[in-house]
This record gives sequence, C-alpha cells and structure tokens, in this order.
Amino acid sequence: MEAREYLLEVRRLKARVGALMERRRWYGQAGQLHSGGETEAIVQLQQELDRRIDAAAKYELEAMRLIDALEDTGQRDVLRYRYLNGLGWKEIAVRMKYSQDWVKHVHGKALKALREREVKI
Repeated sequence: MEAREYLLEVRRLKARVGALMERRRWYGQAGQLHSGGETEAIVQLQQELDRRIDAAAKYELEAMRLIDALEDTGQRDVLRYRYLNGLGWKEIAVRMKYSQDWVKHVHGKALKALREREVKI
C-alpha cells in the first residue's frame, strides 16, 4: 500500500470508529432506560468498538511516523491536518493562513516526497 492510500485508510478507520461510538452511546443510553441494564449485545458492541479503536490507533501511529519523517514543516502540517485531523482544504488553509491552492500544492509535494522515499506500507 502506498503512503497516500495508507493515510486515507487512517481517515476511514477513524470515521468508522466515530460512527460505532455513536451507536454505542445510543445503545448505552437505551440500556440505562431498560430495567435490566446493558445487554450481552451491548457488551459485544463495546468489545468490537475496543477492537476497532485499537486497530485505528495502530494505523495512526504508523501514519504519524510517515509524516514525521518529512523534512518540510509545512508538508508535515498539511498531512497532519488532512489525514490525522480529518480537515478539509478550506479549514487547513484558514488554520495555516494560506490559500487553498497553496495548501493543495504543498500536499502534492508532500505525497511526492513520500513516493520518492519509496515509502510503502
């Protein structure tokens, strides 16, 4: 898997974990209303959530290693905002106080730098 695909997978895994957390929260609240408390299914849902959180965290740690290996601070910042924080181009540009075009340009340079280093997962 190439670095960009890996970074995109980090975003996808985090989104899936977030969605599962929402379902877990809902079922937890519903379980409190139920006189018997949490059911076996809710406990299993929590175990699945724990498993997915662990998997996402492992991916994110590797992504952080890839990003931290870049020499250029701007490239690292763009990749962190984009893939680890899940921000869109506009929000990244606002935070970095640059244009969206500049941010996209730096993003492309960062991915190129990762490719040139032959970073593969």
